[in-house]
Amino acid sequence: MGELNYQHLYYFWAVAREGSVNAASRSMKVTASTVSVQIRKLEEEFEQKLFHRVGRGLQLTEVGRITFRFAESIFSTGRELEEFLQGQRDEGSMRLEIGVAPVLPKLVTWRLLEPATQMEEPCHVVCREESPSELVEDLLLHQLDVVISDVPLKAATGRLYNHLLGESYVSLFAAPDLVKRYQAGFPASLDRAPFVLPSAGTELRRSMDTWFSKNKIQPHVVAEFDDLALLKVAGEHSLGIIPIPDSVRDEAMRHYNVECLGTADGVVERFYVVSADRQIEHPAIVAIVSGAREFLEHEG
Repeated sequence: MGELNYQHLYYFWAVAREGSVNAASRSMKVTASTVSVQIRKLEEEFEQKLFHRVGRGLQLTEVGRITFRFAESIFSTGRELEEFLQGQRDEGSMRLEIGVAPVLPKLVTWRLLEPATQMEEPCHVVCREESPSELVEDLLLHQLDVVISDVPLKAATGRLYNHLLGESYVSLFAAPDLVKRYQAGFPASLDRAPFVLPSAGTELRRSMDTWFSKNKIQPHVVAEFDDLALLKVAGEHSLGIIPIPDSVRDEAMRHYNVECLGTADGVVERFYVVSADRQIEHPAIVAIVSGAREFLEHEG
């Protein structure tokens, strides 16, 4: 393969972004045949198919999907350069591309990211929520600067570095009517009580299941959610008792109108910053790590 033709790549990026050759041709104000020729030349250069046809539409192949991510980064950087040269960006401003595991409580995620938004030097924060496998792939491709996760991440190829931010005890919360019903005799009173829990396979769910077994509690699991924000809304509406990290206890009670039943002794939630580099040097990431130390602590 010779030197990459960025014009061909730009046409590919436009088609992948717009969803079809016709839509891309309209946005670029060229003919559809011109777009098709450029895509075909890029596929010949790569010796790989970038799209396959599904019905009347186009779908990215696996190689096409990875190529699109690189193209997105390349042309996003190009737009930033244009804005800088046009005086639309402050000199020296930073950009932080950060990935977040979907199971992380949104209140905790915000508290962790907040220091990066309050720096003296402006920082443009881009936050993406993806599956663990996608987060690992994007880190190794340097599409993300770091990832925030509740578990260490590992890669089949390449190395990732997991930096523990801190830990938080987990307590059980519920709407006031459920707290009144189950608080006396806690935790034995929770046997057969309704619970809304994270989905099976998550770290917090495994810890809760261990705690139930240790305390001889048989929970009545009325719902399971991957999205912990949805889980908390369900708890607010009296669907069941929910686990929430103590680090955001006050915010949870204020936002979701729930009260604390008690602490699930021994259950902790851990938070990690994961990077493709051993040393963390990005100023915004340093601010996140420093801020985490102030509100995440293991009280054991």
